[in-house]
Amino acid sequence: MFLICGEALFDLFGEASNDDSIGFDARIGGSPFNVAMGLARLGEESAFFGGISKDALGERLVQKFRTEGVSDRYILRTDYLTTLSLVQKDEHGSPAYTFYGSNAADRMVTKADLPAFDTPPLFLHIGSYTALVEPIAGALKALIERERDRTLVSFDPNIRPTVVADMALWRKNTEALMPLTDVVKVSDEDLALITPDTSIEDIARSWLRSGAALVIVTKGGEGASVFAPGIELTVPGIKVAVEDTVGAGDTFQAALLAGLKELGATNRSALAALDEGQLKRLVEFAVQAAAVTCARRGANLPRKAELEKEWAALK
Repeated sequence: MFLICGEALFDLFGEASNDDSIGFDARIGGSPFNVAMGLARLGEESAFFGGISKDALGERLVQKFRTEGVSDRYILRTDYLTTLSLVQKDEHGSPAYTFYGSNAADRMVTKADLPAFDTPPLFLHIGSYTALVEPIAGALKALIERERDRTLVSFDPNIRPTVVADMALWRKNTEALMPLTDVVKVSDEDLALITPDTSIEDIARSWLRSGAALVIVTKGGEGASVFAPGIELTVPGIKVAVEDTVGAGDTFQAALLAGLKELGATNRSALAALDEGQLKRLVEFAVQAAAVTCARRGANLPRKAELEKEWAALK
């Protein structure tokens, strides 16, 4: 099982009008939500842990999980409201987010709410602002510390300046998680925000020294760079007609995790044993998956049948 932890919310895409009104296209989102859904669409057993409101929007979130085949066994239902994220795209289709979520359901998770497992998950993934904002950040760190000897830990910092503007805090939090993390996926844009004076290569190497076993830096249409002990390589991007890039990083993350399982890298020693060819094929698969999402509006992640050729090529 893949246990994906964090936020589930609604993205509101604003539409310009000629009068004083603004129309919104409301779509389910949240980086961890998308990763959980993406794994289910790739045929994996996926579950979600996080706080979801009992309000009408929260009901829609839970129903979507069920429709997509994501287990709701570990969802925490509360009376807090659902977070709303206003999404505005630039001329390249890249999204900027404004969050309305203080004291919302996804943040108000405590250590007392942590789930117990009959069988520990193969992978435990955290990321985005729920890895930073309290009380959920402390709860997720406690969960990782409790389970890290029995599961592989994946982390996507997914920096959100409109949630927390202090980039030094984002950097400190990210670096503090490295000794607890096995797999790190981060975008070059995120690194530019929290480490503007340090090269991608130097940051990735420092994270490996801190304890991570695999660091992958995504570079949008330029592909991704891979860093592991003794291995550094770059996989080029894929040219597509971009509708927008919403959910592209989450698609990459879901494909990355599913691909690691397919390669048998379900523990730290197996992860460390992956060779350069396997890592290259793994990231090529994730790049292709992300390209599919970029050609669609919103976080419409691909299903396994759409990536049949790339999936077969993994091994």
